[in-house]
Amino acid sequence: MAQNASAPAIGPRPIQLLTVLLRTFGGLGGGIVGTGLIIVIAFLGAGILSSAFGVSGEGVEVHPLFVFVFLAMMFVGSCAANVLGPLFIGLTDREKYTHLASSLYQIFIANIVILIVVAPVYMVVASLKPELIGGVAALQVVASAFASAMILEIVASYRYALLGVYATALSVLVSSGVYFFFYGVSAAGTTPIILLFVALPVMWTSIALFSGLLEWVYAWFYKVYGVDFLSSVMKYGADVRWISVEEEEKQELDTFKTALGKKEMGAEFLRRPHT
Repeated sequence: MAQNASAPAIGPRPIQLLTVLLRTFGGLGGGIVGTGLIIVIAFLGAGILSSAFGVSGEGVEVHPLFVFVFLAMMFVGSCAANVLGPLFIGLTDREKYTHLASSLYQIFIANIVILIVVAPVYMVVASLKPELIGGVAALQVVASAFASAMILEIVASYRYALLGVYATALSVLVSSGVYFFFYGVSAAGTTPIILLFVALPVMWTSIALFSGLLEWVYAWFYKVYGVDFLSSVMKYGADVRWISVEEEEKQELDTFKTALGKKEMGAEFLRRPHT
């Protein structure tokens, strides 16, 4: 049974269906731009990609140059979608995404980390089973989009971070489930590649749509029942530490004052004459 002690009920931020629609188009736009970059790089590197395969007595061999070009293509496309998607979503709902620049900075770092992790996987898969490279690329798209959406939601509203987590998980599960279903049943050939091109628009459209819809449903639920069970100020069961709304706001103000004081000290040091 959730307990809220004496803290005032703040409730989730109400959201209009028009805002949900605009955020959905923002996510779609970011996915389309990322896919466009993948297509451009694939077109420019078509000669390299087509000549990178060789046939030996043991089967198909893949030149390391192919792995490098393919990895660069997927990174540029997915990173562009993972940055532009949140950017467009944030611009359509500035009331919620007030720390958009910080979110985009962290999203870019997360995409770099994912690139470092998946690069050896590409090399191993290319040397052992080249036909599974598309599957590795799909995992990269899903993992990077999931991490980017999580960062966007958590930075935007730490008080309702759980709502962002559930919305992101639901949207990524639905979109990746649909994607992997069609990827699995498609015949060998160009179809998996086509699905790879549509993965980014589908992923970010789903993220924007489901996150907005879940926020709308949760705001309706709170309005009808008055239970704010996803708020960070709620206390459950045997929780030994609970911070009220006033304490959270005081912590935010103290943090802001500390950061402002450090900036003023740095400015004063630069203005001070040195001998």
